[in-house]
Amino acid sequence: MAPSSMWSTGSGNDPALRAGLLAARDARQRELERCLAGRGAASYLVFAANVPGPGKHRPGLARLLGAGLESLGGRLGLDLLVSRRDLLGPYHIAACAATPRDAKRAAVELETGLAGGRLLDVDIYGADGVQVDRAALGLPPRPCLVCAQPAGECIRLGRHAPDALQDQVDALLAAWRPAFERFTPEALADRLAWGARRELDLTPKPGLVDRRDNGSHPDLTYAAMRVSVDLLPAYFADLLAGARAGRPLEAAVTAGRAAEERMARAIHANAHRGYIFLAGLALLGACACSGDPAALGPAVGDGARAFFAAHGDPDSHGVQLRRRLHLGGVRAEAEAGLPSVFRHGWPAYREALDAGWDPDHAAFYLMAVLMQRVEDTTAVHRCGLAGLACLRQDGARLQRLLEGQRDPLAWLARRNQAYVRMGLTMGGVADCMALVFALEAAADPPGA
Repeated sequence: MAPSSMWSTGSGNDPALRAGLLAARDARQRELERCLAGRGAASYLVFAANVPGPGKHRPGLARLLGAGLESLGGRLGLDLLVSRRDLLGPYHIAACAATPRDAKRAAVELETGLAGGRLLDVDIYGADGVQVDRAALGLPPRPCLVCAQPAGECIRLGRHAPDALQDQVDALLAAWRPAFERFTPEALADRLAWGARRELDLTPKPGLVDRRDNGSHPDLTYAAMRVSVDLLPAYFADLLAGARAGRPLEAAVTAGRAAEERMARAIHANAHRGYIFLAGLALLGACACSGDPAALGPAVGDGARAFFAAHGDPDSHGVQLRRRLHLGGVRAEAEAGLPSVFRHGWPAYREALDAGWDPDHAAFYLMAVLMQRVEDTTAVHRCGLAGLACLRQDGARLQRLLEGQRDPLAWLARRNQAYVRMGLTMGGVADCMALVFALEAAADPPGA
């Protein structure tokens, strides 16, 4: 029984990733063979995604597969046997009483008729393990994602750049991406301190303060961080009141400086200075766009550009590094509207929650995505550009562990020990994590 196109890895030049994807492919094949040996159904369906490149867990994909499986189940009466995820993405194996040819016709109609269905890959097998493909029905090969030529031919010849393929995948998934409901600025203000507490409590986190230890921060403790978090609501209340009263930006800057001074007096250390800045921008942005998630990123960008135009870069280690190494850092991230948060982190976190992930695993998945996206100048200050490269590599490794349904806790604990030895930390990642937790809670409050 030859593996079908569903098992395509698209791993690029990363040997470790390629090995993991090949292992996932082989595991799926064994799972299918187990189902074939244990049932007496007429047809077996392997319901998965057809996503090129290494990014197999795209926001919206789990919803698309769920909708497709429900539609096909209503037509064929499926008996779901396996429902899992691995490095190749989410997948399902089901049995049905329809003949293999009838099941394949229904699958082809779904792949061509459902919005985004081009990304579905529904393979059909008879009870004897023989696959029924499109050619058996007299149908042409599936077209390429980008052009009208056969997909297999374009893959073999490498006709399209990876970015063009990924853009097309994201366009097809646009209708299925996690939907974020409008929220009030008051709801966000109420959840911003909670988001910081959620980030602090998540354990273990390499190089960061958590319930287990203080990571690479000898000047901080979990208790001190909790005190700092408990001071934040007063700041957010000041910002919200000023925005509602129509006070100028300078009033928000004054409120931020007062928050930093309260923190310094209480714990004699910098626990949440970065979060005071980013969360303040997010709250002011929410006031400007009335809590519309689609408009919040641009509103944050507008606020950041206004702030830096009026005040420039403060004198800090991060600013000196950005200038010397030509890094964008938090300024570029903020002026661009926090793309690490709104385009990558928050959608990935919501996708994991929607797919039924354990809440802590979803939070670690968010951390993995942000480690690969945030240009964290705290890491560069501590360990140079090699520190930033380490974050990128570890984020990719953590993402693979989680997508392969492997428990990451022991690996995270080992990486924390390594970060402590190096003095490496990732304060920018932590700030963005806390903000995503707050945004998710404000947009989807408990009991809603």
